[in-house]
Amino acid sequence: MKIPLSIALTLLNTLIFSQSSMNVSLLHHWDGEWVDTNNAGIKYNEVWGFVQDNEEYAVIGSVNGTHIFLLSDTDGFVEIDFVPGAYQGHVVHRDYHDNDGYLYAVCDQAPSTLQIIDLQYLPDSVHVVYDSDALINTAHNVFIDSSSSLMYICNPPGTGMEVYSIVNPISPVLVWDHNMFDYIHDVYVRNDSAYLASGLDGLWIYDFSNPSAPVNLGSLTSYPEQGFNHSGWLSEDGKTYVMADETTGKKLKVVDVSDLSDINVLSVFGSDSYPETIPHNVMLFNNIAYVSYYNDGLQMYDISNPANPTRFGWYDTYLGSNDLAFQGAWGIYANLPSGKLLISDRNTGLYVFKYFKPEGHDEINYGVYPNPAKDFIWFYHSYQDQFNYRLRILSAEGKIVKEVTGMHDHLNIDLRNLAAGLYLYELYSEEPERKLSGKFVKEE
Repeated sequence: MKIPLSIALTLLNTLIFSQSSMNVSLLHHWDGEWVDTNNAGIKYNEVWGFVQDNEEYAVIGSVNGTHIFLLSDTDGFVEIDFVPGAYQGHVVHRDYHDNDGYLYAVCDQAPSTLQIIDLQYLPDSVHVVYDSDALINTAHNVFIDSSSSLMYICNPPGTGMEVYSIVNPISPVLVWDHNMFDYIHDVYVRNDSAYLASGLDGLWIYDFSNPSAPVNLGSLTSYPEQGFNHSGWLSEDGKTYVMADETTGKKLKVVDVSDLSDINVLSVFGSDSYPETIPHNVMLFNNIAYVSYYNDGLQMYDISNPANPTRFGWYDTYLGSNDLAFQGAWGIYANLPSGKLLISDRNTGLYVFKYFKPEGHDEINYGVYPNPAKDFIWFYHSYQDQFNYRLRILSAEGKIVKEVTGMHDHLNIDLRNLAAGLYLYELYSEEPERKLSGKFVKEE
C-alpha cells in the first residue's frame, strides 16, 4: 500500500515528539476561551457532525450555546454561526442530532428549551425556527430515528423518556412518554428498535414500531464489569452492540445482540493508562469503536474479532492531572464521509482529526508505508495479539543492513543512513513462531 509521504511524515512527527497519540493526526483545534467560574474549568460538552449541500460541518456545545463550524478542504476550518442557548452559565451538557436539514438541540440544565435550527442557508448562516420550553424544558439526550421520523428525548423531568413525531420537522408532537424506568440516560435507535442505556438498570431493547405501545424485545441487567450503563452504538449488521459504563475503572463491553432473547457480553476492553479511567461515549462503524474516554482522550479499537478487541489509535486531548476525574474528551462523532473525526474536550474545545488505519487491519495482513520511502518507513502487521519480534532490513544482495525489535502493530524505522535502492525486510518471532517478508524501495 502506498500513501503520500506528507501524510507519513505528519504521522511520524506526531508519534516521535509526543507519547500522547498514535495513528492520529490533528487537523484543527478550536478553543473559544469561554469563562465560567462556576464550572470548575469545564467549558464545552457534546459534539456532532452533519453534511449539508455536500459540505461537512461540526457542532460543539459550550456553556453559552451552540457553535457550528465548516469543515472544508478548500475553505478551511471556520466558525459559521453561533446559536445562544436559552440557558447559559452553569451548563455541563447540551446534546444534538440532525435530521432532514434541521439540527435539534437540548440542554440538561434548566430553565432551557428545545431548539430546532434550520440548516438550509449554510454556509452563510443558520436560522432558529423553534425555541420553546412548551414541550421540553431540560433533557439529557436527543436521538432521531430517521426511518420513522421519531425523536427520542431522554431524561426529561418526571419521566425516563419521551418520543415525539417530527413528520413536521418544526412542529414535534408527543406520541409516548416512558415511565417504566426511573432513569434512561441515553438511547440508540434504528428502524424502531431502541437500545436504552438505563444506568444501573442495564440495557433494555424495545420495539417502537407502534410508538403508542412499545414492546420489550430483550434486556441485559447483569454483566461483567457492570457499572452505570451510559451509552452505546449498534453495528451496521445489527448483531453487535458496544456499550460504555460511565464508572471509574469499568471498561467497555462488546455485546452479542444477534438474538435479543439471549444477549451476551463477548468481551470487555478499554484503556489501561491508569486505574481511574472512565469511558464516556462510543460510536461503532466498520468494526471500529471510536470512544471519547474522558482523561484518556480519543481511543480507537478494532473489534473485528469481538472476543479480542485491539487498540490501534489514540489522541490524548487532556494533558492535565488525572487527580481530577471526568475531565477531557466528552463527545465523539465519527460518521463524516471524509473520515474526519470530531472530539469535544470539556476543557479545551473542538478537535478535528484524521487517522490512518492500515489496509487489511481486519485480517492477518502486513506491509510497509510509504513505499517508495525516503527518510523513514513504517512496518505494520494486523495480528490481533501482541508479541515480540525482530525486523531485519536486507540489501538486494541479501546482506543485513539494519535490525530492529518491536512488539506493537506499528514500528517506525529510520532509513536515513541507507543508500537508495531496493531492500527486503523480514520479520522473525519465536513465541509465537512467525515469519513475514516483503520489499520496499528507498529513494534519494
